[in-house]
Amino acid sequence: METKTFPVLEPAALNADQASLWRYIIEGPRGKHLATAPRSLPGPFNPWLQIPAFGRCAAEMGETLRMKSILPGDLREIAILTVGVRWKAEFEFWAHARVALAEGVGEPIVHALRDGTEPPFASDPQRLVHVAAVALLETGQLPNELRSRLADALGWPATVELVALVGFYCMVSFTLNAFDVGLPAGEAPFWGK
Repeated sequence: METKTFPVLEPAALNADQASLWRYIIEGPRGKHLATAPRSLPGPFNPWLQIPAFGRCAAEMGETLRMKSILPGDLREIAILTVGVRWKAEFEFWAHARVALAEGVGEPIVHALRDGTEPPFASDPQRLVHVAAVALLETGQLPNELRSRLADALGWPATVELVALVGFYCMVSFTLNAFDVGLPAGEAPFWGK
């Protein structure tokens, strides 16, 4: 059986619902980082164009969790990078490593996460968020003591948001990996894919 390559959808090939999602991505908060109009959508958005109603919901959830987050940016990005490492989602790690650096996560932390070594976290909340993300990724649960520590350090709303963030970025990682979404041209893989 021949292996099928996932279709890369370009603007001219889109139906009305797909075109609406395309515009939402390009004209929304994510689009402000684009120097020129792309020929295809990056990351999970090209696969999500296949089911634009879902793609819109997923894009909105991502915007809420990233751009309207109650978690401080460094904590949010450490959690996202932890998910990307767990699933070896190259594009996710590549994109969020840049965001993490902009949010004040030190380069040694980003490199340690990528390499699977003990990160030199700059604060106890950074370490706590990483430990919680790892627990969720390994067991799907937060042990009572860890959940209590998160609530004490971050508050209940941020603790709930952290769980949602980890779950959302698992879905993003699955999308990227299932449909072989690679890195932009010229970027070297982190984990030899």
